[in-house]
Formats: sequence, structure tokens, C-alpha cells
Amino acid sequence: MKRLLFVLTLAALLGAVPSSAQVDFTRYVALGDSLTAGYVSGGLVQYYQDRSYPALLAQQAGAPVFEMPTVSEPGIEPLLELLALVPAPVIQPKPGAPGMPTNATYPVPYNNLGVPGSNLYNLVTTTGDIQNLLAGNTDNVMHDLILRIPQVPDPATGELMPFTALIQAIAQDPTFVTLWIGNSDILGAIISGSPIDGITMTPVEIFQQLYGQALGALATMTTADIVAINLPDATSIPFVTTVSNYITIPGMGTFQLMGEDGPIEDDDYITLAASALIAQGYGLPGAPPLPEDLNFATGAYGVILRSDEIDVINERIAAFNAIIAGTAANFGVPILDMNAKYNDIAGGNRWILGGIEFSADFLVGGLFSYDGVHPQAIGHGLVATELIRTINTAFDANIPQVNMMPILYGGDAVTLPVGVNAKDVVFSDAAWDALKEVFPINRPQPEGLRNETATALD
Repeated sequence: MKRLLFVLTLAALLGAVPSSAQVDFTRYVALGDSLTAGYVSGGLVQYYQDRSYPALLAQQAGAPVFEMPTVSEPGIEPLLELLALVPAPVIQPKPGAPGMPTNATYPVPYNNLGVPGSNLYNLVTTTGDIQNLLAGNTDNVMHDLILRIPQVPDPATGELMPFTALIQAIAQDPTFVTLWIGNSDILGAIISGSPIDGITMTPVEIFQQLYGQALGALATMTTADIVAINLPDATSIPFVTTVSNYITIPGMGTFQLMGEDGPIEDDDYITLAASALIAQGYGLPGAPPLPEDLNFATGAYGVILRSDEIDVINERIAAFNAIIAGTAANFGVPILDMNAKYNDIAGGNRWILGGIEFSADFLVGGLFSYDGVHPQAIGHGLVATELIRTINTAFDANIPQVNMMPILYGGDAVTLPVGVNAKDVVFSDAAWDALKEVFPINRPQPEGLRNETATALD
């Protein structure tokens, strides 16, 4: 009850606007993780924030305001770039100091509350403090940048209350909400090469509890129309599918790469992070094998996903998506099935736009950025296109589709030096570190999650 009074009071302070019979974007709020935030190529920067799928949707739907936690060049962290170096092109962060927030003094919560690295637990319980970031403390950089205010007083009692992403969304009395959360509940297993329940991926029962709390709070504590988005499979992103299991050495032949547990078979996968190790000779016959799993003693990540591990990860994603579908159905919330769309494109059905074909191929497919996980602007255009189609169908709306021409010809396309194959590009250790920062392996233990989330929305 105290939380509800607080939300209603703050909503009144922000100003309420009557909703109309048509879908209403007067106060559109986007909740989610790095995909929602517009995180691209290992960093957050205004160029891509302005081209993120929520920003495109807000523009097409005529939202009068859509404020974001914008960041100056070269981004936080500095975006990855491709350098034409010998003996092969290398992906690494842009040189120089990170960018800085350019909209930190915006007086009310942002409309885009997507937080890179945020999982469901973070959405419900984690706060941020912009003063930490401004003082140079980057331990909680994304939450500090985006959520900014750790606590606010309850107008009824004066008691300080945590100002989480979920509560900031509700406090805006939104008229429309998109929710794309859960990717960070599984991507740690992919980035680390190790699906470990409760460590690199959220247990199913915890996901079910948290998703029900999050979507339930949005559905019952606001009058907003809501669209939920589900999660792509592991094998639909270039971080997993780019590196070949074989290497050809001129004059010597083709060799099957080796992991710590033996030869890497055709139905196994080597992650993009392995490319730097392979360039040093790892995995070749007679050389040190490629690391398989997360090393708890050293903190080193694995770079191989065996077929049984891929099965475990995709089964967990399927379980999460079943929870998303069931919870959404309970509250009458439509779902955008991005899992099916990603799988369709990854399976070879290219997205054709203006006669140009786009695929899930790394660097040359046009949809994914230099980190192999996040879409670039064209990929965000694809998400926005599918989202608008879902909204128009579910709510009998007529939001115009995104004009992709400025995005398509805006100089954003990832390109390679002539004659270079994407599979030959080295994803540097520094580039991998950028992904580790946004998908750290620091999940609370299940019992701790149960105890803390039980009171998260009291």
C-alpha cells in the first residue's frame, strides 16, 4: 500500500494526461536491458541511442517526449572499432577516455529505462546513483547513469524508498510500455561458455517469480497498454556462430581445433572470444587447447559451447519464453516473438530491404554490431518494424512503419577491408572485456534471491 501511494503521488506530480481510445504514446516507457538501451559494439553512445528500437518506435508513434540517458563520444565504454592490422584485422575499443552523460540533469525519470547488463533481479531491486559516476566510480556504471537517484521519500511517511527501474517506470504513470527483459538472465552462460544454474543463468523458478512480479506490477499499478518481447536462442547471434571449428594453415592442411575436453565437433560451437586465442596458436595440434569452461579459481571464461551445453542454454531460453508467454497471457499482454524472427534470419531467411539482403552473419550481414551480440542501427530498425507490426495488430492501431532509408544509407553499415573474411577477424581481449563488463558473472545465490525478491515490491 505504501508503494502504491508513493507511485500515485509521484505520477500526479509528473502530470497525468487522459488516455484516448487509440493507442496512446503520451508517456511511453521502455524497460529492459542492453538491447533496449541501444547498447551497440560494446558501449552506449547517443548516435545509437537515437537509433534504438524504442526511440524509433517513439518517433513513429508521435510520442511528444522520449528522453534518454544520452552519452557523448566515444561512449561508455568506448565503442569497438575494426582496425586493419597485420596479420589480420582486429576488433578493439576506440582509444581515449570514455564519454560522459549529456542528459544527467533531466528532472524526472527517463523514458528509456533499459539498463545494459540488467537482469530481472536488477529490474526489480537495483538502484543507481549518478553521483558515483560523476565522482569517477564505475562499479555500477550503467545503473548509476540511467537510474541516477537511489532513493526517494514516500510522500505519505517520509520514509526513503528504492527508486528501481520498475518503480521509475510506474511512477511516470505511463500510457504505453514495452518490456524486453531476460536476455541478461541467460547471456552470461553464453559469454562465459558455461551454463551453470544460479551462477551464469537464472534458475527457472526465480525467473518465473520475478517476471510475474515485474509484469504484474506494470499491469496492475498502471493503465498502460503493454507489449512484451521474448528472448532469442543462443545460436542466433554471431558471437556463437562465427568462428569455425577448423583452421586451414597454408602448406600444412586443415585441422580440427582442440578444446580441453578433446576435438571440437561439428555440432559444437566456438565463441567469438576464441579468435584471439586461436591467433596465438591455441587449439592447434600440439599447442595448448582452447579453454572450455568458467574457471572459478582464476575467473577466466571458457570459449567453447559443446552441443549439450547449447541444448541446456536453449532449453532454458525456451523455459523463460514459456514463462513470458504464460505471464503475458494472464495479464492480456501481447508478445512480439523475436525468438522466431531471430531464428528465421539465422536460419538463412534474409531480411530484404530496398533490394539489399541482411543476415545474421558477423560484420557482413548488416544486422549485428562489432560485439557479435547486439544489433546495430539496421538491426534496431528490424526490431522496431516488427514491434510496430505487433502493436498495430494487437491494438488495431495505425502507427506508420519506420522509414529505413536514412538508417540504411546513414553510413552505419559495418564493412570489412577488401578480401577479408569475417571469420578471419580477431576479437581482441579488450573487446571481450567490454562484453564481460556488461554480462558479469555475479549472480546472487538462489536462496538470497528468494529472500530479497520476496520483499522487493512490498
